[in-house]
Amino acid sequence: MQLTSFPPFHLSVAAGLALWLAGTASAAAAVPATESIAACMTRAASSLGFNGAVMTRGADGSVERFFGAADAAGKRPVAADTRFNLGSASKMFTAVAIGRLVDRGTIQFDAPIARYIPGLKLPFAAITIGQLLNHTSGLGDYFQPSNASAIAAARTATDLLPLALAELPAFIPGSKRAYSNSGFIVLGAVIEKVSGLTYEKFVQQQIFAPLGMRDTRADGRGAAEPMSRLSAGGMLQAPAPVRMPPLRASPAGGMFSTPSDMTAFISALTDGRLLSRATMATLLTPRADPGGGPGTYGYGFDVRAMPLRIGHGGGAPGVNAQIVFYPNSGRQLIALANRDPPVASQMVAVLEKSLLASDPASACAAALSDPDIKAFGPPMRAH
Repeated sequence: MQLTSFPPFHLSVAAGLALWLAGTASAAAAVPATESIAACMTRAASSLGFNGAVMTRGADGSVERFFGAADAAGKRPVAADTRFNLGSASKMFTAVAIGRLVDRGTIQFDAPIARYIPGLKLPFAAITIGQLLNHTSGLGDYFQPSNASAIAAARTATDLLPLALAELPAFIPGSKRAYSNSGFIVLGAVIEKVSGLTYEKFVQQQIFAPLGMRDTRADGRGAAEPMSRLSAGGMLQAPAPVRMPPLRASPAGGMFSTPSDMTAFISALTDGRLLSRATMATLLTPRADPGGGPGTYGYGFDVRAMPLRIGHGGGAPGVNAQIVFYPNSGRQLIALANRDPPVASQMVAVLEKSLLASDPASACAAALSDPDIKAFGPPMRAH
C-alpha cells in the first residue's frame, strides 16, 4: 500500500488502515457501557425524532433498540425483522460483488468497461471499473423523474444501462470526482455480463445466502414504509410525514435489510470471508480526489479518520441509513430509518461520541446539542 499517494491530512487514514489490514493494529479497549449506550439511543431517538432500528456491536456485546412504527397507520411497531431501505448504503454490496469477481480473475479494477460490455463507444468505452467505483467516471444520475417509467419497467441492471449512458460524461474520466448513481448501474451491468446472472441473483448467491442474510433482498414488500416531509428537492412540504412510493432497488442502491443482517455483512467483510486481503485493501483504501478535494472515498466505501471508520450512508425522502465500522476496535454502528435524512446519520454521530467517551452519558447529552451534529447528514440523493 503506497501511503505517499494520499494528501498529508489523510496519512492517518491510510496508516490506520494499513495497520489494520496487516493485522498489527492494537484493538482499543472495550468500553463496558452497554446500559449507558442503550440509554443514549433512547434519548437520541426522542431528541432527533428517530423512527427505525439502531444497533451497536463490539467486543463488549451488542445493543439494539427499535423506535416507532413501520407503517403509516402506526399499527406495526418496528422490530428486529423490520426491513429498511438502505438507499446508497447498498452500494457496498455492488463494490463487494465486483471484488469477488476480481478475486476470480474475471474483472480487473483498472480495465476499461468496454472489455466487459461489448459495443460501447468512446468516451464511455475507456471508463475503468475503478473510476466507476470511485465516482470519477464523469457519469451522472439516471434516477430522474423523466426516467420513472423506464426504471419501473426495468428488471435488470442491463435494462437500465441505456439510462445510465444517456448523457456524455460531464468531465474527462479520472479528472474529477462527482457522485454518480449511473456509474453503479454500469457496474451492475458488468456483473451481469461477466457472471451470466442478474445483479440481484448474483448478490443473493454470492453475499446474502452464504452469510445467512435472510432479510436482505431487493423486494421491498412488507418492509418499513418510507415516511417523508420532504419533496424530491429536499424542501419541507408537509407538517407531518406522508407515505412515499417505494424506490426500486438497483446496483446504485435501494436494497432492503435489517441491522442484524448488516452486522453479518460487516463481520464477513472484515474477517476475510468475502474478499481476499488484497482486494479488500483496494476497496477500502481512500483515493486522493483528482480535483483536489479530500480523499475520503475508496471503491464503494466512505473512509474517514479520527477515529478510522468505514462504511456508507444513504438518503432519500423517507429513507435514511448510516452504516459504519471501526476497524481498530471492531465496533459497528448501524442506524436504519424510514424517515428523512439526516436522522440516521445524526443517530450514528451521537452514538460515536458516546462510545468514545469515558463518560458516555455526558457525551451523549453534549452531542445532542452539538450544532455540527444537528447539521450533519448525507446530501439528498435518490439512492
